[in-house]
Amino acid sequence: MKSGLVLGGLSALLFEIPQPAAAETEMMSDPEPAQYLRACDVMGAGFVQLPQSDVCLKIGGYVSYEISAGADVYTGERKKSWGQHTKAKLNADARSETELGSLNTFFEIEQNFTDGTNEGASFSAATIELGGLLIGASDSQFDVWLGSAGNVSSDDVIPYAGGMTNQVSYTARLGDGLSAMFGAEQGASADKNSEEGEVEDEEEGEGPETPDMQDHLIDGYMPHLVGGLKLERHWGAIATVLGYDSVFQEIAAKVRMDIRLGGPFTAFVMGGYQSDPEKPNYYGAWDGTYAAWSGLSASLSPKLTLNSQIAYADSGTYALAFNADYEVVPGLIVTPELDYTSFGSRSATSGDALAGILSIQRDF
Repeated sequence: MKSGLVLGGLSALLFEIPQPAAAETEMMSDPEPAQYLRACDVMGAGFVQLPQSDVCLKIGGYVSYEISAGADVYTGERKKSWGQHTKAKLNADARSETELGSLNTFFEIEQNFTDGTNEGASFSAATIELGGLLIGASDSQFDVWLGSAGNVSSDDVIPYAGGMTNQVSYTARLGDGLSAMFGAEQGASADKNSEEGEVEDEEEGEGPETPDMQDHLIDGYMPHLVGGLKLERHWGAIATVLGYDSVFQEIAAKVRMDIRLGGPFTAFVMGGYQSDPEKPNYYGAWDGTYAAWSGLSASLSPKLTLNSQIAYADSGTYALAFNADYEVVPGLIVTPELDYTSFGSRSATSGDALAGILSIQRDF
C-alpha cells in the first residue's frame, strides 16, 4: 500500500508537464513508474526513485503498544499497576550511487508515551555515509558493530554499550567476508545515556552510581576511540570491537559469534571485558569486569519465531528473557515475553524481579 501511494504521487508529478513537452515524452510515460522501481531494486525492498533524480528513497517505521505486569527487571522496583508504553518511530533512508561510492542519508525520529507521560519526540539517528565514511549521530559503533544482543525486548538488562553519540567512523570492506572499522566518538552525557527502564533514584535509596549514570561526554579535544574486525561466512559470523574512553582512560572489548545451527535454529554468544570496573567507562557499560550474553532463536514457521537470551555480569547479576514473535498478518506482530532478573550481592540492587510483557507492533 505504501508503494502504491508513493507511485501515485510520482505519477501525478510526471504527467503534469507542459503540452509541448508532452508529445516528446508520450512514448516514455507508461513505463516510468516501473522504471523507477527497477532502478532502485539494487538498494533493497521498498526503495523508489525520486522524480528527475538519481536518489532512491525508502520511508519506514512502526507503531507499538506494550503492556507489562510485575517488577521492573532493570531496577527491581515493585510496580503497583500495569505498565503501558506506546511508541511511534519514523525513518527515512535516501541513497544514490556516485563516483566515490554509495551516498546514503538516514534519519529516525521517535515519540514515546509511557504511563501517562508524553516523553516528546527525539532523534534516535541522523547520519550521512559516503563510501564507508559515516558521520552524524547514532548508537555507538561499540554497539552497532556487533549488532546489539538478542532478539528480545529486554536485551540490555545487562547493558552492553554506551548511549547515542556524535561520531565519525570508517568501515573498509576487505573482501572475502572480512571488514574493519575505526571511529572517533563524542560520548553521551549522563541524562542522555540511560536505557529505557533505568532510573537514577529509587524509593529504596540511591545506591551506588551505576555505569549508565556516569557522564561520558568528552571534556577535551581527544575523542573516544573505537575499532573492530568482522568475518562473515555461510555458517555465521565472528566479530570483535575495542573501545577506549578518553575521559576515564580505560578500555573495554567485546567478542561475538553468530552461528547458523541448521534448520530453523540460530544462536549467538558474546563476551565483554573492561579494564577497571571501579572507573566504568563509556564502552564498559556493564557492572563488573566481565559480562556475557547468549541467545537462541528458532523459526518454527513463517509466522512464528521463538527467542531466548541469558546474560550475566560478574557483579553477580544475571537476566533471562524468553519471547514468541507471532506475525498475525503481514506487518502486524504480537510478542508475549517473560523476563527475570536476579540482582547479585555486589550490584546496586538486591533481590530479584519477574515481569511479563505483551507487545503489539505494526511495521511499515
